[in-house]
Amino acid sequence: MLRAVIFDLDGTLYDYDKLDKEAFRRVQELVLERLGVSEEQSEEAFRRARLATKRNLGETATSHSRMLYFQKTLEYLDIRPLYLALEMYEIYWGVFLNKMTLYPGVEKLMDALHDKYVRVAVCTDLLAQIQHRKLRALKLTDDVDCLVTSEEAGAEKPSPKIFEMCLEKLRLYPKEVCFVGDSFEKDVKGAAAAGMRAIWFNPEKAAPPEGSEDIAFETVASHEELYALLAPVLSLP
Repeated sequence: MLRAVIFDLDGTLYDYDKLDKEAFRRVQELVLERLGVSEEQSEEAFRRARLATKRNLGETATSHSRMLYFQKTLEYLDIRPLYLALEMYEIYWGVFLNKMTLYPGVEKLMDALHDKYVRVAVCTDLLAQIQHRKLRALKLTDDVDCLVTSEEAGAEKPSPKIFEMCLEKLRLYPKEVCFVGDSFEKDVKGAAAAGMRAIWFNPEKAAPPEGSEDIAFETVASHEELYALLAPVLSLP
């Protein structure tokens, strides 16, 4: 019996890539205007900053910190980081959070799950504070029964630790839960290894990676398809 659905957040409930690109574009406009550097210099400094942050911090929630990215970007441009880093950070998240919208079909699915007393969880990499802000911006605060971030778990997907924390909070067994996420490596492999029903949210209809034939999973390209996939199990209309 299905008693809970766990969703990844970024790229699964909304279009993360589109917002990320737009927010970074606005940050770059600020940098070019205020610092007088070239677009190529700005892009290269940010690329180095992002790689250095991830190299130094490894697979941790803090490795996604935009504040660290922007601080290091200015350092690579030989600019005092306190001059502009906070403004870059606030512009990025201001654009991002103000323009967030759910994928079509998410609200209908959430309502249907609640009507059937199926619990809803979100399991996501990144820092807890910003993921809380995203869920509030998406108006999902009344829909999500529990949240697990990689910051809280101390490990990122596909580590068993983060999936185990989800099950502990839900107080359910893996066979009672399905996990929906857009990353095959992190979400599908991690959930399947944890014994959950794994569903790959794949709006681009990409081919499964090599070795996927050894993993039990299902694929949907939209939340309407996800609703149809879960309908027989939950007796949805």
